[in-house]
Amino acid sequence: MGKLTTEDFYNSPLRAQKALEAAKLLNEELNAKGIKVDHVLVRYFVYSPEIQKNIEEKKLQDQLVFTNQAAARAAREEAELKKIIQEGQVVVEVQMEQGRAYVTRKIAEKDLYVRAKKAEADLLVKLADAEKVRLKNDALKGIGSERMVGLKMADVYKGLDLIVLPSDGKGGVNPLDLNTTLKLFDVRKGGAQ
Repeated sequence: MGKLTTEDFYNSPLRAQKALEAAKLLNEELNAKGIKVDHVLVRYFVYSPEIQKNIEEKKLQDQLVFTNQAAARAAREEAELKKIIQEGQVVVEVQMEQGRAYVTRKIAEKDLYVRAKKAEADLLVKLADAEKVRLKNDALKGIGSERMVGLKMADVYKGLDLIVLPSDGKGGVNPLDLNTTLKLFDVRKGGAQ
């Protein structure tokens, strides 16, 4: 059993094999004296205080080495994790910036489209207004323009309670003749006197 290391005692198959060897060696010595060993059972093993102290010191050193190795691995993993996080944050920031640029570009495109359509609509309205004025001017130049002026003058005369005007002869009033009516009321261009 003295050939086993501390770790070997915790290896059950190896410990059982050494127990069989120990039984064989014991039988070689004890059979001549009439004693036979059937089994060697290792249940509880105790080391001398000096060996126990050495074992404990070695275990503590091993544990310290494992602890330092684990701490070094943890530090490497922590550094790798920080690197991955930073890279991820950079990627996220780049994507966010691209998204903001996309939004800005789309807003600018939308504004340009709206301004262009509004300008087109304003142009159409102004062209329609101009066409309306042209058509109105054309209508006023035609045959019915004198009648329209007469109807407007008739509206003006509606406000009068009573007016007696000659309708024939040199001083006769034709309400459809605007120039004669303006002279009658002594109105000059630019306002009334």
